[in-house]
Amino acid sequence: MKIESGTVVTLAYDITTADGEIVESSDISGPISLLHGTQTLIPGLAKRLEGLEAGAEQTFEFPPDEAFGTIDDAPTNVMSRTEFPDGAKFEVGNKFVAKMPNGQPLHLAVKEVTDENVTVAMIHPLAGQTIGMSVRIIGVRAATSKETEAGKAMVKPPPPPPKKK
Repeated sequence: MKIESGTVVTLAYDITTADGEIVESSDISGPISLLHGTQTLIPGLAKRLEGLEAGAEQTFEFPPDEAFGTIDDAPTNVMSRTEFPDGAKFEVGNKFVAKMPNGQPLHLAVKEVTDENVTVAMIHPLAGQTIGMSVRIIGVRAATSKETEAGKAMVKPPPPPPKKK
């Protein structure tokens, strides 16, 4: 089966900097499954996976606009001042480092400050960089109706309903 919209793709991958340093690898985190057409690791990946089949191995290069964006186009978020460490200095241009759910750093640059909130640009550590990515397609299958409805791959079955007493 070929990768197309509405298929679930399971893949192993390595993401590298332009000089070849591995910055993320499924060898550490395990393979991932994505609902093609709705989920992606990076924006440019979906079009490059289109048409590949299980067993295919490819290496791609992504410019910043197809990878983690640029510093100037980083998404912003409004955060409460209480989410920052005590004594943090809130001045436009100041920078903080937070951790993403996967443990990787996320750079925050202060854009605007009010008495209660701080608007920050969320800058990925690889923003502005060309990256490489090697992928190995482990499997391709049709998405279930529940996956299509949810807009994401479901690799673990949902827990059974509680037993009635």
